[in-house]
Amino acid sequence: MVIQRRTVAQFEDLISNGIASRDETIDTYIGPIRDLYITPPSEVMKGIHDNIVYLSQLLSMQNAGTFNPEDLDAFVYNENVVRWTGSPSYTVVTFSRLLPPSADITVPLNFPLATKTDPKTGQVVNFRTIETKTMYGPLTVSPSSYYNVQTQRYEIDVAAVSVVAGGNTMVGAYTITQFRRSFPDFEYVTNKSATTTGRGLETNSDLAIRYQTRITGNQEATPTGLKAFALNLMSNIEDSHVVYGADPNLERQSEDAGASDVWIKSTAPATDTYDTYYRGVRELVPLPKQPLISVTAVSSGPTYYTEGVDYEVVTGEGIYAYSNRGRDGIRFLIGGAAPALNAPLRIVYQYNAMINIVTALYKQPVYLVMGSDVLYRWAQKKSIVVEAELKVGSGNPTTILGSVRDKVLTYINSLKLGMDVEEFDIDAQVASVSGVDNWVYVTLAVKGGTGVGDILIGPMDYAYLEAADLIISLVS
Repeated sequence: MVIQRRTVAQFEDLISNGIASRDETIDTYIGPIRDLYITPPSEVMKGIHDNIVYLSQLLSMQNAGTFNPEDLDAFVYNENVVRWTGSPSYTVVTFSRLLPPSADITVPLNFPLATKTDPKTGQVVNFRTIETKTMYGPLTVSPSSYYNVQTQRYEIDVAAVSVVAGGNTMVGAYTITQFRRSFPDFEYVTNKSATTTGRGLETNSDLAIRYQTRITGNQEATPTGLKAFALNLMSNIEDSHVVYGADPNLERQSEDAGASDVWIKSTAPATDTYDTYYRGVRELVPLPKQPLISVTAVSSGPTYYTEGVDYEVVTGEGIYAYSNRGRDGIRFLIGGAAPALNAPLRIVYQYNAMINIVTALYKQPVYLVMGSDVLYRWAQKKSIVVEAELKVGSGNPTTILGSVRDKVLTYINSLKLGMDVEEFDIDAQVASVSGVDNWVYVTLAVKGGTGVGDILIGPMDYAYLEAADLIISLVS
């Protein structure tokens, strides 16, 4: 909703109508009631309302040119946008002399130069050198290397910049001709080409446009932008991790130019049925929709086959593992039952549709970054086991045990990608439950392992604790 400005008179009318609705005999137009109770509050309300309208316009970036620059600077800083303070004009100036150098002549850094006074404006633009350059004597370099046949002078080029920033520092060719300090080794100086265009302090309007551009999708070209895109896309994407450049976890850079992988912590199971044919023992049957979560059934006509006995499920292989370019599927085992060669084969399976959804949305023109190959991949859970003995000091043991279970499950299953599972952190969660006296680990390990110790989690993985894998025994 657009917030409209209200005048003092409008507020006065509102207050007057309010008073009149209670007592019509009170004069709200002339006299002390208006002077004391209507006009002063209306003026205060007008000031408050102006600030509200101003804030509304700031949030919507309407009329950016009218904002207080400090207010706009503070607002756009929320997106790490900072007002450009301006830029100077750059050029190359040529120092020259009529005679060849008899010894080394050095043009120092920050040597001052200037234009002649502009007869129309009276303006002088000051410049300074931004590098040290030496015209070497005959013992080092032949003087002919500095000689310009057209000007019949010995010349050396040096980079220079205007002393102040701003658009009014741009000057044309052959205008920087004044030495601001004596330099007897050179008789002449000039710029053979116009300077670059300097830029003044960024205006509110330009800053507002840059801020709006930043938040409308072009950040996807950066690692943080890719991460933000995934996290801001859907509420059920819990975390993301971007792999790019020389990261050793990026395995496909030799195959795909501009490769970047975005691993997301999110699952959206969907079921699909794939009808194909039997290709032989140990031949991979890749499924059309990736990445694979699980296989529900494999059959050929009326015959059903058993996972682990007749076939194995293949996931996470190759440089495109856990993406929609993967080749997850099944492979029939030697010694197990199998259909006849080329017989019909039906596979019912579940796949993670979230990867396909995110990929499709990213490929929309408003988000797609040309020249890049962004691949969304499914972060994998690392199942862990926690077994411990709990001693209750006071309170109902059953209630306290339930609270401890909730604390541990909630804490571990809320960990982000790459966050390790540490004994100390779990201890802190347990200790926060009133009534706990002691907590001793029996097992803290990756599922299938033994022992007690911190569990390291890779950047594309996350820790996960099933309720059945949290075993807590009450001890006295």
